[in-house]
Amino acid sequence: MMLPMQRTCERCQAPFQIHADEETFLGKIGFTFGRTTVHPPLPVYCPDCRLKLRICHRNERFMYRRKSTLSGKEIVSLIHDEPLQGKPYTVISSEEWNADTNDFCEYGREYDLSRPFFDQFADLHKAVPRMALTVVSNENSDFTTGTGYCRNCYLINSSEYCEDCYYGKLLQSCKNSVDCSYLYDSELCYECFSVYGSYNCSHLSFSKNCRDCSFSTHLVGCSNCCLCSNLRQKEYHFRNEPLSRAEYERRVRDFHGSWAKTVEMKKRLQEIRQKIIYRAANIVQSENCTGDFIENSRNCLECYDLNESQDCRYVTVGVKVKDNYDCSNMYIKPELCYETMGTIEVYCVAYCIYVFHSQNLLYCQYCYNCKDCFGCDGLRRKQYCILNKQYTKEEYEELVPKIIERMQKTPYQSPNGSGTGQAGQWGKFFPPTLSPYGYNESLANEYIPLTKEDALSQGFLWRTVEEKKPVVTKTIKAADLPDLIEDIPDDVLNWAIVCEVTGRLFRIIKQELDFYRRQKIPLPRAHPDERYDARLRLRNPRKLWTRPCMKCGAEMQTTYAPERPEKVFCEECYLAEVY
Repeated sequence: MMLPMQRTCERCQAPFQIHADEETFLGKIGFTFGRTTVHPPLPVYCPDCRLKLRICHRNERFMYRRKSTLSGKEIVSLIHDEPLQGKPYTVISSEEWNADTNDFCEYGREYDLSRPFFDQFADLHKAVPRMALTVVSNENSDFTTGTGYCRNCYLINSSEYCEDCYYGKLLQSCKNSVDCSYLYDSELCYECFSVYGSYNCSHLSFSKNCRDCSFSTHLVGCSNCCLCSNLRQKEYHFRNEPLSRAEYERRVRDFHGSWAKTVEMKKRLQEIRQKIIYRAANIVQSENCTGDFIENSRNCLECYDLNESQDCRYVTVGVKVKDNYDCSNMYIKPELCYETMGTIEVYCVAYCIYVFHSQNLLYCQYCYNCKDCFGCDGLRRKQYCILNKQYTKEEYEELVPKIIERMQKTPYQSPNGSGTGQAGQWGKFFPPTLSPYGYNESLANEYIPLTKEDALSQGFLWRTVEEKKPVVTKTIKAADLPDLIEDIPDDVLNWAIVCEVTGRLFRIIKQELDFYRRQKIPLPRAHPDERYDARLRLRNPRKLWTRPCMKCGAEMQTTYAPERPEKVFCEECYLAEVY
């Protein structure tokens, strides 16, 4: 067995390893140009730096009002109208961007072998119109992004096939749910996190196939359970104790609709979370996998939120993924992908952002149904293009190896953005200065938070935005809201509520109020962003530690750091204790 290769990250100077399977993978993924086949080189940055450089180009939740560069109409956009550097971006609505009359080959330009590749791509990147929001076939869901086939949704991201859902992340095939994240195939849920196939649940986390459960965690197949944990196939349980139906209903009746009682129940739930047993990793029906939240997969190492996948390493969020390394947000049969973010059904792509139904792409962004393209942006149904310029097959196969050879000798951007860093652009992802987002706007800050000073010192951009106050008839402190939902007047829709945590103002929309009244849920007292962040704090960092099982002492890999106080058991001990 080959030992891992020891390296020092050229970006942060942290030690890291290159494993034998990474070398094998990089030998497998190749790009052929005539008689020349090129493979991606071994990484020189550690996995964390590679992740940050990749996902700083993804904004999932910060949206702004601006005008379409094409029509002048007001639109909602992920890209602020004031660029963080250089020329403004050309931003148009998704409907304008997808118009059949568009052919962004008109922005194509000759490749200049005397200029660095990333400089030339930056010019193209600013010229080609950008889609305001990344959406596909939605209806009445203007304030969403990373969404497809959704109807009547508001401020959700990274979601598909949802209806009447508000404020959330990663919702899949859900209905009538509010303030949920990582929710799948569920309906009538509120403040749920990492919940699958459930109905009419609130304040439920890390659970599956539940019904009418509240203020509980780590349940499977349960119904009518409250303040419970680590139960399987139980009903009418309160604090893990069985009750008659009448007694259970009496116990839970009092807190419905009351904010004061909800606060009390949330405090009790937090006390439960501090005492229960946790499994080392949420990996089920899988073989030879490490990381967290992996299902029905095999040979997926240091991966997170992965389903029905195989032969991967360093992949975060993916469905039906095969042979992907260092990738994020990969969906529906992406195969042989490296250093890529945001795909649907692609084959053999590297160093790409948002490419769909395509193959054999290098350094491309927002390309649909394309193949054999290099350094292109916004193309559809194209082949043999470089910087959006059309070439013959022979011209393409002759020029691309020359570009790669030149990139190997051209300095890459240093962490402070000076452009005088390590030699070799080839094999490195797009620099963070090519992102239209500040680090604090991007997914990177959600996974690996940085201060403004640290982000800037590492070469990332930063966005400082002065929040506009809503136009309202009344401003009210959250603490002054009526306790019971039935005492909230219709006029609350015209109020600005002062968040009890951050002091930011927020409003309630009508559909949201209707949901709270129907479900007997008290009005929230925190800004939607604070509620979003509070849910994400339930999730462990995407990082593995080696520590002993707290029951049998066996060494295990887990996302619970050794110094944390929770009781963490290996898989065998956890199953023996819980089932």
